[in-house]
Amino acid sequence: MSAVNHLNDMPQNSSLNPPQNKQHGEIGASDAAPYRVGLVSTPVALLLAAILVITGLVLVVAAQSASPATDSPAPVAEGRTENLPAAFLPTQPAGVPQAAALATETPIPPSPSPVPATALERYCLWPGDTISEIAYRANVTEEQIKAVNPDWTGQAGSTIDLPAGSIAPAQWTDPLPAVTAVEQLPFGLSGYYLGRNNREKRVSLSFDVGFVDGNKERMEMLASRGIRGTFFVLGGAVENHPEMIDEILEYGHELGNHSYTHDNMLTMTSDQVAWELNVTEQLVNAAHPGATTKPIFRAPFGAINDTVVATAANAGYHVVGWTIDSHDWTGQINADQLYDRVVSRICPGAIIEFHDVNEANGPALPRLIDYLQANGYQFATVSEMLRP
Repeated sequence: MSAVNHLNDMPQNSSLNPPQNKQHGEIGASDAAPYRVGLVSTPVALLLAAILVITGLVLVVAAQSASPATDSPAPVAEGRTENLPAAFLPTQPAGVPQAAALATETPIPPSPSPVPATALERYCLWPGDTISEIAYRANVTEEQIKAVNPDWTGQAGSTIDLPAGSIAPAQWTDPLPAVTAVEQLPFGLSGYYLGRNNREKRVSLSFDVGFVDGNKERMEMLASRGIRGTFFVLGGAVENHPEMIDEILEYGHELGNHSYTHDNMLTMTSDQVAWELNVTEQLVNAAHPGATTKPIFRAPFGAINDTVVATAANAGYHVVGWTIDSHDWTGQINADQLYDRVVSRICPGAIIEFHDVNEANGPALPRLIDYLQANGYQFATVSEMLRP
């Protein structure tokens, strides 16, 4: 759009418009009266008229040259309006749809998505995976994998990026590792830490919870987005707030056991561990008859040993850990840092651990869900993820 077009669009009462009652150098009837020459000879009259015409032209040119700089904008490139005073910007005529008004403007590029999609496919290492096997499945070279994973360790459970152009894990043709029971799944320092299918874009959102304001709203938010989470509950909280079990189940989520006291079980005897599990299970059932925390249990702090694992198994539980610890429990992480931490570790089959609603995970969780959905991930409960 040129400067001339901008001038045409100016409001007619703008203070930047030149006066409309008289143009520079224009002579009105009253101004010409002194020059009436009824007693002057015709040649002289003609000469005087010619002089007047020439003088008027000179005045017009001089007036236009002397117009103030603020009367018109400096020349601008076609379609550029960012440096123009407001009075020179085009106004949309009444009754013209917005789309039609923008048709003569330079198109405005769309705002960047607040949920950028990852550029690379991800994979979470299964025990025994080798870089050569992964390169073969993805149809890339080992060097390409190392180039996008400079800190490669080969550790089971770690997340790696696959180079651009890789065959996505969900499309790999060789069969998944043979697993016919939960006991054959990868087991680490905190328990079972990876879903049965680490190629399909599916993750589990899990929460270790007591009772705080905001937990119910989180359950509702997840349900409104079609997501079933897994809530590992503390028996002590259930005893004081039995309604929390109704809320978890009402919104379609899954229950798990997180002990009664949240004490470190590494120093407990088998009988003490069993008491923690059994009392919590009884309280859950009393709060909602028929409800159960079985078959999944997450130990406080993820601290387990052979005694804890064996006692839990005897009580009917699988000990569940996590693929990704959000670190929302540290008190030293904000929402942006938590978001970045989880996003950088996302992979198919991941079990993600959160806690009660707090200042970090509260704002970050909806953003994480947006990111996951934008990248094609689906959601499942922990039990569904572990199911052979």
